[in-house]
Amino acid sequence: MHRAVTVLLIVVSMVVVAGCVATTPPPTVSVQRGTPSTIKPSAEIESKPLEISLAQYRSTDEQLAALERLVAETRVSPLLGKGDILSVSVYDEPELTLTGVPVRPDGMISYPLIGDVQAEARSVEELTTEISNRLREFVLEPRVSVIVTAFNSLSYVINGEVVKPGIYPLVTDVSITAAVAAAGGLKQGQLRATSVELADLSRAFLARQGKLLPVDFVSLMRHGDLRFDIPLQSGDYISIPSGLSKEVFVLGEIQTPGLFAFRGDMTMSRTLALAESFTKDADLSRIHVIRGSLSNPTLIIADFKKVIAGQQQDVRLEPGDLVYVPPTGLSSWARMLNQIVPTITGIQTGIILRNTVRTSN
Repeated sequence: MHRAVTVLLIVVSMVVVAGCVATTPPPTVSVQRGTPSTIKPSAEIESKPLEISLAQYRSTDEQLAALERLVAETRVSPLLGKGDILSVSVYDEPELTLTGVPVRPDGMISYPLIGDVQAEARSVEELTTEISNRLREFVLEPRVSVIVTAFNSLSYVINGEVVKPGIYPLVTDVSITAAVAAAGGLKQGQLRATSVELADLSRAFLARQGKLLPVDFVSLMRHGDLRFDIPLQSGDYISIPSGLSKEVFVLGEIQTPGLFAFRGDMTMSRTLALAESFTKDADLSRIHVIRGSLSNPTLIIADFKKVIAGQQQDVRLEPGDLVYVPPTGLSSWARMLNQIVPTITGIQTGIILRNTVRTSN
């Protein structure tokens, strides 16, 4: 009798298990372009991409100290450029005093006695020395003074969720908040008859000379922490992305890096297929999906070849993600960032210029 009950329990257990299996939907198989149809469903793949959260700064004071150090490292004296206006004088030589001297489109200025002088790409000190040396043929110990009355060649870029994104002249000292104000402020939208801000300040960044300056835009713009309100330099790039972003960046060792429209079923491997092909230097074993802010990102590192072979789970992308294909041998995040930032600013500046040309036409 005991044995009959045991057998009956086993049979009932098998029926219950079979019912559970029957009601569980089979895992979906996403076949990428150029991927063998034998790729395993993600549910059967044990290997997962490596996910790392990079919190570079443990406190606001630490972040401010890093900002101060990088500002000092990247500080440069502005160089003269086309369109700048100069005032040139020689002590006790009134006939050699000129005002409103423009740097011509060929980068030269004209000056009495010595003719054309190269001004573009020189500092004020270098131009002063050049004029002094050439005047010695005509004037005994000339004491030359060069003053810039208008720095028309200097500019910065502000892009993203501001009212008027674009390239702005840096004719006076301009801070981050002043630049945002000059661009019309942060863009506003309407949600249920209420005005809402469209900017995602947690992902905003300031790039200078290809480096990311650790400015906390949330503290600056939301909480008024003016310690982050640093003055801009020529060539600075401010990016204020949208909180409603529906785009994904694909950068690095690929043939056509760029910005791609986000779709709900977007994965890392499928997105890389959109970028066509890799360069010969691409390290496919360490594809980086960068999520969140560039200063404190989450990195998801996947092996593309294992994903294609069905040995590792693919990475499902989110709006605003950045997919980066590093070159072989580049392992440091800081060095990767030094390659990523100039590429992003270059792509977005190109979009601004195209839009400017299209608008002017």
